[in-house]
Amino acid sequence: MKSRILSVAGVIILSASILLGGCAAQQPQTTRRYLWPRPPDQPRLEWLKSYYSQHSFPKSGFTQFLESIVGQSVPITFEKPIDIKSNGEGLVYVTDVVIPGIVVYDLNAEKVVLWAKGTDSENSLAITPFYISLDRDNNVYVVGSGQKRIFVLNRDGAVIRKIDYTDTVKAPGGILADSDSGRIYLVDSSEDRVAVFDMNGKHLFSFGKTGSGDGEFNRPVPIALNHKGELVIGDVMNARVQFFDKDGKFLRKFGERGDTRSDFQIIKGLSVDSDDNVYVTDGKTHQVKIYSAKGDYLMTIGSAHSVTMTMKEAPGGFLLPQGIFVDKNNNIYIADQANMRFQVWRYLGDSEAKSRQKTQGDAK
Repeated sequence: MKSRILSVAGVIILSASILLGGCAAQQPQTTRRYLWPRPPDQPRLEWLKSYYSQHSFPKSGFTQFLESIVGQSVPITFEKPIDIKSNGEGLVYVTDVVIPGIVVYDLNAEKVVLWAKGTDSENSLAITPFYISLDRDNNVYVVGSGQKRIFVLNRDGAVIRKIDYTDTVKAPGGILADSDSGRIYLVDSSEDRVAVFDMNGKHLFSFGKTGSGDGEFNRPVPIALNHKGELVIGDVMNARVQFFDKDGKFLRKFGERGDTRSDFQIIKGLSVDSDDNVYVTDGKTHQVKIYSAKGDYLMTIGSAHSVTMTMKEAPGGFLLPQGIFVDKNNNIYIADQANMRFQVWRYLGDSEAKSRQKTQGDAK
């Protein structure tokens, strides 16, 4: 399966009753697997885990013993996560505008660090971070409020350069650092266009204008790059997704505002998997909607669920989902804002999907 996750006939929308089958928040996972759609349909997505803080990692017996004596350490918890990215090698970066800073999860070492907003504009992250991107060398590109600059940080969190966009962008939206083309794409949500820079920060050109026609925008925000080298941009107030080539030429679009399962309400984030299926978070419906590379509707996952009110983890339950990112391993990371966590899913290829389906069946 290269272009579709499943036929429209196989579409499944998770109801609240299905979602509430999860375990208690931040409790150890059971051996049960959570697959979508459910057998007998061939599963295409698997929910893996939610992360709230470093306490979400398994604890060794020694750690538990220490905590019984001195108590738990104060965790780095989320307040209002916005955007999320991963290098596909175990590092996950989440921006939080209330902390404010970038929360970095090392899933291999099972530790969490905070790159907090600083006061030294020359040597620290001197903005409230909104949106981020990674280049091939795992440098982190950050935009936000406070200064009209892109802050570029190395993997240790040190600022290695800044790019001034004062004369080109009024209100930054999503950012994309594309090492292959040597370009940085910065969405201007206020001016309804995308500014394009080289990797040294020289402004090359901009594309887009206000409107509802092809190639026009109304409050664009998220941006991603598929495996064909096409730019995928969430045109939020036009309730659609548009595709462009790397020079800003309009290619195609899909989506509209409405109440059907394939329609959009408020687009918050988007990303693509290895088959170029497009994943879109919808903050108003508390769902993730999935489309083929051509824009055909495939599946919806999620439903409104509050961890705080129910004390249930509820795999697939969201409350104001924001940024979403699919890494090179097809792991899917979703910033679940009002639940103050991020969820990790996985897109399953044909052979893996069949294996997981058998495991699920054997567990019953």
